[in-house]
Amino acid sequence: MTTSPVAGRPAPPPSTAREVPDKGKWAVKPLNDGKLAYALPTEWKSGALHHKISKERLSSIAEQLTPAWNAKDQQLQGAARAFWNLCWSVAGESVAQAVAMAGHSGSPNPHRLLWNLPLMVSLGPQSPANDPGMNFDPDTEPVPGGPGTRRMDAVSIALKELETAWLTAADADGGRGAYDAALWTTLHRHLQTAHIAAERIERGARVLYPPLREQWVYDSTTKQNLRKGLTPFPTPEQGRRLFAGARSNAPSIAAYAASGAAAATATVRAAVGGRQVTLRLTAAEENVHHVCVRHTLTFFDFTDASRPRPINTFWPDVRTFADATALAATLLPGIGRSALRELDRASGNVAHAADWLDEVLEISNEDLGGRLVFFNVQFTEVNGTDAAPAVEAVIESFAPDGPDGPGFTRGDLDLIAGQL
Repeated sequence: MTTSPVAGRPAPPPSTAREVPDKGKWAVKPLNDGKLAYALPTEWKSGALHHKISKERLSSIAEQLTPAWNAKDQQLQGAARAFWNLCWSVAGESVAQAVAMAGHSGSPNPHRLLWNLPLMVSLGPQSPANDPGMNFDPDTEPVPGGPGTRRMDAVSIALKELETAWLTAADADGGRGAYDAALWTTLHRHLQTAHIAAERIERGARVLYPPLREQWVYDSTTKQNLRKGLTPFPTPEQGRRLFAGARSNAPSIAAYAASGAAAATATVRAAVGGRQVTLRLTAAEENVHHVCVRHTLTFFDFTDASRPRPINTFWPDVRTFADATALAATLLPGIGRSALRELDRASGNVAHAADWLDEVLEISNEDLGGRLVFFNVQFTEVNGTDAAPAVEAVIESFAPDGPDGPGFTRGDLDLIAGQL
């Protein structure tokens, strides 16, 4: 299908208003209605649209677009306008027109346009179990002939390159950012690559690209849907061999099951909603024990019927409690920084810092030094002043959420348990 809103006509200039649209009502009508063009699995209900690049990170691009579009520097202006024109074209006629109509005096809001690019979203189930927060959330596919391994599809690879280029530029010059012509040219190249890859997918006259059902797992026990992501999925027989090898002569860790003693701590600082927050994140021995019995091949408890997620993932090299404790110490600083960033996104505008008490964050796809990690953090104390709160939190769990460890569905784990 053609994706040019009006053939041969350049995009109208982006709105100069600094308004950020309501993130809860971000989708324009053609995108929302686009879900109706596909027959969805019953467990997906009416379906939902999931951003590959988060709305927050797309907004950080949008905030720089209008100033660059109006720049006096001709190279910068030209590169930014080429990127904007490409976004307008990639949106497609109905989406672009709806974005313009929703803007002030028919002037398209750059936030809304980037949020509504059809290739930027993935049609999937409502309320999946995994929440990537601001992290990249790719579409993935099996590696042909691979041992259960997965990879990003071509569209997601290009969009990940776009996001990486943007984050690198935003972090340059001591965090002040370097938004030059070369950056906008790079973003244009990656978006063009993503668009070319997307247009190889057959969608007829539909606005949305077809849903990728293979990348989702549904668990009838918990009624949850979970995206497979980049986690490798061995066969049950391969899994049996992995578990059998890891559990030979496994030491007992029962003594740590109810221990509140600190196993690892990390202290991080960041601005959250204008407040200067100091966070001390602790992994108690009982938390590390939980990681061992839920997310290691050596100590996994097959008898625990209360497993809350459709898929369990495993740290393959954790063979002792000391291994798990060392891993916690390595990951905690990065998890702490991510927790503050996600707290700012979700609850940065609360009236009082004390409102963060008992807040729980479950975040997936967090890149910690090249490892993709899922974590669960609960805020347990808020002390200090409202302007500079000192916050205590515990890490309830952390697990691999990418190629660092295998994943097994509930059904596969039941099969493996019967063979061990």
